[in-house]
Amino acid sequence: MTHLLFTRFPRKAGSFVQELQEILPGTTVACAPVLEAVAVTPEDWDATAFSLIRGEYSWVTFTSVNGVLAFDALAAELGQSTVELLGAAQVAAVGTATGKALEALGVLVDFVPEEQSAVGMVAEWPLDEEWEDPTEVTVLLVQGLTASPTLEAGLTDYGYTALTLGVYDMQTYPAHQPLVERTEEDAAALDLDAARDALASADVLVATSPLILSTLAEGYSGQLPPTVTIGAATGAAAREMPTSVRPAKISAATTPAPADLAAAVADLLHSSE
Repeated sequence: MTHLLFTRFPRKAGSFVQELQEILPGTTVACAPVLEAVAVTPEDWDATAFSLIRGEYSWVTFTSVNGVLAFDALAAELGQSTVELLGAAQVAAVGTATGKALEALGVLVDFVPEEQSAVGMVAEWPLDEEWEDPTEVTVLLVQGLTASPTLEAGLTDYGYTALTLGVYDMQTYPAHQPLVERTEEDAAALDLDAARDALASADVLVATSPLILSTLAEGYSGQLPPTVTIGAATGAAAREMPTSVRPAKISAATTPAPADLAAAVADLLHSSE
């Protein structure tokens, strides 16, 4: 029997498990979120909100659903909706899930890159070289406190003024007052110690972010199991790990879609036979 450790909450794993069972019947999946988001209030929030209301940002980017939820909570504290606070700014979402979270709040999303990552967002950014003076464009980057500087650096290289707004932090599960309320289904989630114990018998690890991967590996003695990574940054983080812990095999899923994740797991297992 194949055992898999998936670094997501059980509530987010259902479609993936279903797809996996169709390809690899009998596979067991243990869910370990490792980290969960906790909302924070930026020190410069009042000034940033005032700038938004005055229409000083040409673009506002969101790189995760957590960022959308935390921003919406901050807007509510001011008696504003996210739509009202964003005003006439154009809105970019890093991927389809983030875009849907914005649309659920009534926000019109102007740009979603085909490659669902910060790297993809930079590479596919909708430049208007004929009409747009980049020095007059200010972009607000709504993100987590531990976000990669990739997006900020890329937009700055285009000549834009890119300002970051950290609205949530990632803390070890189970965190106090998480941004997203847990469900009854999530009671089956492994905490960090149990997740590390589960690594010893896991045939495959599915890692969903660089920070989750590094947190899981800290304090773990031994080499990580063959690993499927989501996103270029997670793949790079896996490959750059010390040899004592680096997975012997690393494969990147083409997209975060459940079917693509399941296919990547199956391919990795077949290549290990």
